[in-house]
Amino acid sequence: MLSFLIRRLNLLLITAFILTIITFTIERTVAINSHSTLQIEGNYFTQYLSYLWNISNANFGYSSIDNQPLFERGLVFFASTLELCLTALLFSSLIAIPLGILAGLFRNTRLDYAIMSIAIIGLALPVFWVGVMAVLLPSVWGQVLPVDGNLSLIYEVPVVTGFLLIDTLLVTEQYGLFAFIDRIAHLILPALVLSFFLITEIVRLTRHSMTMVMRSNYIQAAYAKGFSRTKIVFTHALKNALPPIIPQLRLQLSTIISFAMTIEIVFNLNGIGKWLFTSLKSGDYLVLPAGVLIISGFILSFSIFIEIVMVIISPLRRGSLYADK
Repeated sequence: MLSFLIRRLNLLLITAFILTIITFTIERTVAINSHSTLQIEGNYFTQYLSYLWNISNANFGYSSIDNQPLFERGLVFFASTLELCLTALLFSSLIAIPLGILAGLFRNTRLDYAIMSIAIIGLALPVFWVGVMAVLLPSVWGQVLPVDGNLSLIYEVPVVTGFLLIDTLLVTEQYGLFAFIDRIAHLILPALVLSFFLITEIVRLTRHSMTMVMRSNYIQAAYAKGFSRTKIVFTHALKNALPPIIPQLRLQLSTIISFAMTIEIVFNLNGIGKWLFTSLKSGDYLVLPAGVLIISGFILSFSIFIEIVMVIISPLRRGSLYADK
């Protein structure tokens, strides 16, 4: 276990080193080309050490437009992006897991083909095109759900956590639950659009995992003992088929966040995608290395965290560590 943690720590440090070199190069190029007031004296090595010291102290620089600290601003916007991703994950899980289970239980049947065909169509549709269609639908069918912004302008919610679902609950004395309900209404359409990609992945992973579990020896032994199919599925199969999906989904984390950033631009959501887009459009190029560090740092740290957790809670993963020795 200790050797596994050391290997993952080495992976984290090496990747972080490469990442900081990329962002340092971007920031230095911006500083030189824009004649910024950033400190650029000295050779590359001393500049890089100074850059590492600054980001280790959460000093990512300041916006050239409003002079706000980029790290704090980036975290607030990234929290909104994560909120969108988590809501989409909830929607897609409620839809895709039952479909994936059915496809795995009735593999190579008409039901399986129908489910996988729908899932593949959802994957083939460009997420920005689906987003644009979702924005246009209210103009055809009437204004059912809001398609612009994070929250209605009548609500003034102070930023506490960056997650508006939580922050709106902190102002219930002023607005009751109306601000919270309004936030949910603004999340529904963007989250459903993002769910198109997630549903396809979860259906595919659940179908494969369910198929493998149903073919295992202990499931065949349960059939031989005379257990009903329903009891086998809900008592034995599900609890072993669903956990392997989690580490597989983490591999799609970067894709999910990139799709969410695209959806933010389409729906005018104040997330890190729109923040980067509007800032770069306005010439505030220092947000780019800050945004890259925040997004990449989260993806890297979260992926390694999930892998360590899976090793701790999964006997099969722990056994594989000793098998590699």
